[in-house]
Amino acid sequence: MRVIIRNCINAAIAACLLLFIISQFSIGKSYRRALSINLGAGNCEWTEAAPLGRDKESSGVLLAAFPGSGTRLVWQHAEGLTGIQVGDDFMLAPDGLDRTGIIKTQYPNIEGIWSWGEKMDQVILLIRNPRWAIASYHTVLYEIHYAHDWQTAYKYYNRLFSMRPPQSAWIRWRDYKFDDEVYLWKEFIHYWMEGGRQYWMDWDYERNGQWPFKWLEKDEMKTDVHCIYQMDCIPKAVVAYELLRDPITGPDEANKVAQVVEGKFGLTVIDEEARACVYHETERLKKFPDMEDRDHPGGVFQQDYTFTVWQMHEILEAVIEMRDIYSSERWINNPLAQDLVTNFNSYIPEIDAEIQEMEANRVPTPAPHAGYHDELVAWYNSIGHGDRYNKAKVQTLNTAMFTLIQHLYCDETVDGHNCTMGS
Repeated sequence: MRVIIRNCINAAIAACLLLFIISQFSIGKSYRRALSINLGAGNCEWTEAAPLGRDKESSGVLLAAFPGSGTRLVWQHAEGLTGIQVGDDFMLAPDGLDRTGIIKTQYPNIEGIWSWGEKMDQVILLIRNPRWAIASYHTVLYEIHYAHDWQTAYKYYNRLFSMRPPQSAWIRWRDYKFDDEVYLWKEFIHYWMEGGRQYWMDWDYERNGQWPFKWLEKDEMKTDVHCIYQMDCIPKAVVAYELLRDPITGPDEANKVAQVVEGKFGLTVIDEEARACVYHETERLKKFPDMEDRDHPGGVFQQDYTFTVWQMHEILEAVIEMRDIYSSERWINNPLAQDLVTNFNSYIPEIDAEIQEMEANRVPTPAPHAGYHDELVAWYNSIGHGDRYNKAKVQTLNTAMFTLIQHLYCDETVDGHNCTMGS
């Protein structure tokens, strides 16, 4: 009960009420699990994972990934290796209510919530080239109607992994959100590598820096209280999406997950000699195949969901910046940082090659007209995102919150918001 109450701080009220209702029907439920079988000599028999069970005492392993980074792939391999069904920080089914064993999250991104309390004590960080992660994230957002609330997301849930957005929708979202998404990709990694580096204002419960909130300056950043009192937020492994889905490098990358789980109280994992077999069997039998025509480099996805040359240069600079940070003297002896550097170094020539191709085959495009930014602002407001913190709305719906943040409302108009303090 106390966990659910704490979750309500970060989740929509309707979602929290549903969590509580569901919990009343799941008390005492137990499960039988079967671990994939090691047949010896590198052979195995793959079995489907099952929930650990709410009455099972165990360690907890968190799979943390920036949206669009391929979480679906890593959790399917985690299930194949451990026999434990991976839960979700937003999961509303009874099996996931207590969030035990292994769960996935996109926290601290707006798409994730800290709903596991103190039940996780290990974290695995999943990364992906931002050139593809950001575009893939938009695809999912489009499928759920750009939802940032539970009701809308649930309404459009069945559209997930079923379509590609029109190019016009991608361009509009890309041009409005580009700077924020590149910043958030970097800060997501910094958050976990720094053991919970908080880059958002305390009042900003969505952690998205949207007006009237802002990102914290570097000297203002601090440690997220969750990482002080509830878990060790420093990753035990870094897993790269690109390496995990490659049939040659995939088994070794998946083994990083197994090594984190291995020996942890109450958790199971297949013997090491069978892990490569389990990797390939998971690839063959997994319920959710990779979306090759929608979610990866090459083909229609690359043709339709491009960035401008300027934006590609910004992405390249962001990756180089991250490479330089994690190869600096402070991090030189940190094996996880060196994993990051290795992957960043693989992203750089890939991004640069796309830039070179774009510059060699430039197609003249008209400059945005004078009202383009205003049009983007109006669109973002129209889907309910741009004016969530409208002064009058906050003042009417949440007097207590308005009292805390009223000093943030300024004396000028910002992106169409009338932020005059007034009375």
